[in-house]
Amino acid sequence: MTETYLNGKITVTSLAAPTADDMGKIQALSQEYRQALLDEALALGHSGPLGNKTVDEIWDSALQKAKARKENPQHAL
Repeated sequence: MTETYLNGKITVTSLAAPTADDMGKIQALSQEYRQALLDEALALGHSGPLGNKTVDEIWDSALQKAKARKENPQHAL
């Protein structure tokens, strides 16, 4: 799954847990575009539907993804 921002100017696997490739793409943006990307991501988060997962479920999922990434650096989050 990927996330696309800035009218298609950037596509990343995740802003919440970016890969090294994602970070390279983000860092290559100008400060203005980085701010616009963050503003867009926040606006999408605020306007989206509420999930039904608990904080503990979200945390466990994030830990599983981090462990998988550590075990296989090529693993896309």
